[in-house]
Parts: sequence; C-alpha cells; structure tokens
Amino acid sequence: MTGVDAGPARRTILASDDKVALVELFDGEREAIAAQSDNKFDSDPDDRPTPIEVPRFWAGLMLLETGELLGSMSWRPVPHLAELGGIGWNQGFHLLPNARGRNLSARGGLLLARHLFAMSEVDRIQAVTDPDNVPACRGLERAGFHREGRVRGITRRGGELGDLVMYSLLRSDLARYEGEREVLGQRDGVVLAVARPADGRVVAAASDGAFAIDRDDRVVPEPPQTPSHGVVLDAETGHLLGMVSWRAVSYGATFGCAAWNIGIELVPEARGRGVGTTAQRMLVEHLFATTGLDRVEAGVGVDNVAEERALEKAGFQRDGVVRGAQLRGGRRRDVALYGILRADLNA
Repeated sequence: MTGVDAGPARRTILASDDKVALVELFDGEREAIAAQSDNKFDSDPDDRPTPIEVPRFWAGLMLLETGELLGSMSWRPVPHLAELGGIGWNQGFHLLPNARGRNLSARGGLLLARHLFAMSEVDRIQAVTDPDNVPACRGLERAGFHREGRVRGITRRGGELGDLVMYSLLRSDLARYEGEREVLGQRDGVVLAVARPADGRVVAAASDGAFAIDRDDRVVPEPPQTPSHGVVLDAETGHLLGMVSWRAVSYGATFGCAAWNIGIELVPEARGRGVGTTAQRMLVEHLFATTGLDRVEAGVGVDNVAEERALEKAGFQRDGVVRGAQLRGGRRRDVALYGILRADLNA
C-alpha cells in the first residue's frame, strides 16, 4: 500500500482510479462524517442484539488531486447460503455534503467493487438504498449495478416498516464491462458496442446540454414490467364487468418525462353501454389525484373503433399512429395512441 499527502498526515491507499482513492480513515473520521449526514434515509436506532455477529469494514473516499476527504464507504459479508458461493458483499457509503452532486458516488461504488472482487473470491456485491433516495439509485446504476427489486419491510424509519431497493453487481458483469468491448454491430466507420459504467459520465461531461431535459429528483414510478390492476364492477349488482391496468412508461430519464399507460378489457355483456368510457375516465382522475404524473395515455388498435370512441368520450385526444406496434394474428398491426394531460381536466 502507498501513501499520499492529505493535509498534515499521510493516508494509506487501498485502491484508486485516476480520480479518487479508497483510503484508511484516521480515528474519529468515520463518526465525524456520519455526524454531518442529514440522516434523511437512515433507519431508526436499534440497540437490540443481532442474531449473528456480522463484521463491517470501513474506508474513506478521497479525491486524489487535492487529498480532500469526500466521505466514507463500508462493506460487510451477507450470507445468502451457508457456502462461499452463496455469500456476497454489501456495500454502503456516506458522502459529505460538499461531495454530493459531483457524480462521485458512482465512481466510488465502482472502485470499491473492483477492490472487493480483487481481495476476495466472492462473486457478488450488492447495495440497498431507500427507493426515494434518487441520487443513490442513480449512482449505483451509473456504477453498473443492476436493480433487482424491492426488499419489503427491511428497514424501520419513524417507527414504520419500509422497503429498500436492492442492486447487485457480479464479478462477471465487471469482467464484461472492463474487458474488450462487446461489439453489437459495425458499419461505415461506426461501431455499436455494449456500454461500460463510466461511459455515461464521459459523454455527459462532454455534452453541451442542447436538448437536456429538466433536472428532476422525484422518484420515477415503478418500472413498466410491474403494471397495477383494478376491476370494473356493476354498482348495483357487484358483478365483474372487466379490468383496467396502468403501468409507467418513460419519455426520458426523469419523473417529469414519465406517463401512465392504461388499458381496459370488458366482458362482452358490458360493452356498448358506456362502461369503458366511465371506467377509463375514473382511472384517469384517480391517477392524477394520487400521483404527480401529468400525462395518461392509451394505445388501441386502429381497427377498434368502439374503444377509440370510448377514449375520446373520456377526454383523450388522438396523438397519432404507432406503426406495427402490436402482433395480432401473425401480423404487425398499427396502434392509435391517445393521451390526456392533467391540464385537460380543467380545460
């Protein structure tokens, strides 16, 4: 291990890239960093003894050029199975306030992952964070971590059980990112290849921002792979008339660029009675009342005239045609896209 000047003392470097380094912390520094945290996403204190003793290791994250201490990083083993292949490392970090917003969490997360893979035979590194902690989620994604899903009821904050989002990076992921690039295609002097975690930072740094969308730190809704469902009932008899669904779609990387895409399926005897119009209008009003998104859209086959009329009666406007969007009867079919904005409700 080597040392670098950092104020009046020299620090021991555990690992480094061209900008930041993992360094040993001096006595009291970890506590001082934690004290400067706003604790917004920290769990409630819990002094109960844990069923198993889990060691935890700490290091500082330092800017190489100046020796500035940016925060602390930690890692601990997580036994998913009682064998080496079933053990992973869980990493976490606390950035100092003056280090936030500089894309350093992604760089530090990737650096720590490299270090852990190099120093151990463990093949999995994971990290959990609050789903509302957008900077942490984005930092992990920029570092190459994959979002796996939610861990339900794993934290307690303000006396209430809450969920965390799980991210992971495998040794094989890192090898794929940092070995020779996987080429997807090549033509006319241009190569299309699989991206590496640092590529986004490089491109963003060089961008002139001509078409950049507004910064938006609100959490993007759940991915479109997990739609929500509701039922349509006859108010008088309680009979099931159909189902509605809604899922998030995105026209950019921020909350402000997301929309709800809705769908409906009615039983035959419920059609032609205005049920579709009423149900879809109520769903639109519900989504606008309970979420911050400003657009609801629906796609309908261009030959489904009845559903087009139902959407128009519900206040939707036809945006255009999405060519070949659906495969029905072995053929590609066009879909008419309809949309309604929050502002349309009060127009």
